[in-house]
Amino acid sequence: MSVYFVYQGITYDDQRAGGFVWSPKLNKAGHKNQGFTTMTLIRKDDFILHSVNGQVKSISIAQTDCFDGARPDYLSVEDAPWAEDGYQVDTVYTNLDQPLSIREHREWLAEKPKQNSAFTKAGTGKQQYMCPLDDEHAIYLLDQAINIQTSEDTVRVLRDALEDIIGEIDSEYDSVEKQAIDNLVEKETGTVPEWTGEKKPQEMTIASSKERERPKRNPKVAVDALQRADFRCEYNTNDRIFERKNGKGYTEPHHLIPISKYRDFDYEKCSLDTMENIVSLCSHCHNLLHYGKLEDKIPVLDKLYDERKEALERVGLGITFEELKEYY
Repeated sequence: MSVYFVYQGITYDDQRAGGFVWSPKLNKAGHKNQGFTTMTLIRKDDFILHSVNGQVKSISIAQTDCFDGARPDYLSVEDAPWAEDGYQVDTVYTNLDQPLSIREHREWLAEKPKQNSAFTKAGTGKQQYMCPLDDEHAIYLLDQAINIQTSEDTVRVLRDALEDIIGEIDSEYDSVEKQAIDNLVEKETGTVPEWTGEKKPQEMTIASSKERERPKRNPKVAVDALQRADFRCEYNTNDRIFERKNGKGYTEPHHLIPISKYRDFDYEKCSLDTMENIVSLCSHCHNLLHYGKLEDKIPVLDKLYDERKEALERVGLGITFEELKEYY
C-alpha cells in the first residue's frame, strides 16, 4: 500500500463527482511529465490525498490500478487544453468536513524534507499533478487532519488510513507470527538451510479488519534465515545476545528490503519474504533500523547490503544501496 498526493485545481469538482483521477500522458509540448508518469504507479487500495488551492479537501482509496483512459468530458473546464490520451485511476472519495491548510504546516514540512514526496525543501507543494507521499509526511498530515474533523465518519476513514500506514512501517511480524517463530525455533533441528536463489511469487493475505490485501510473512522462512546465521547478529556476530531456552541465541528476523515495498518489485514473480532478504539481528540493531537516526543506520545497512546484494539480484530483488537507504 502506498500514499499519493494530487494537486487537482480546476479539475477537482469533476473528478470527485466522477470518482476518479485523470491526467494526460504528455504535457503540452508532447513530452513526458513526472507528475503524469507517477499516475502509472498507483495500484488498487492505495490512498490519495487531494489538494486544491493549498488545502487538502478529501482522501480517496484507489479502486483500480492505473489504466489508459481517454480525457473526460469536464463540466467545469471549457476547452480543456489536454491531449485525449491519458492515465486514469477510479477512486472512492471521502470529503474532509474541515479542509487541512498546507500553509499552516509549511514549517514542519520544511524541517522534514523528503526527496521522494510531494513537497519542496521549503515546505511548499511541488509543481506537478501527482506525487508520491512519504510515509512520515502522510502520517503527520493525516494526524493533523483528524484533529480538526467534526464528522465521525470522516475521522474513521482517516484513522483507518493512518493505522494501515503505521502498521506497515512499524510491524515486521505481528504477535501471532512472533509466537510461531519462537515455537519453530524451539523445535529447530540441526539442518542448516541455505539460500536457494529461487524466484517465487509474493504470497498475499487478506487483512480481516478492512478486507485489504497485504503481503504474507512466513514464520518458517524467518526461522530458516535465523538458523542460517547461526542465531547470531549479522551486523556484528560478537554483539551480546541472550540464549533461548533451547540454548540458541536470541536474534530477530528483519526484512532488509521492507516487505511493505513489495509493489516496487515484480512481486507476482519475486517475493520479498525470502531468506535472501531476511537478516538475523540482535534486538539493538533491529530496533536501530526501525527507530534510529539514518546516520546511525547506514553502517549497519552498508554491511548487510554488501553481503547479500548479489543474492538479492538472483531472486529478482536487485536494488542499489542508494535506493535501499530511501526505505529507511
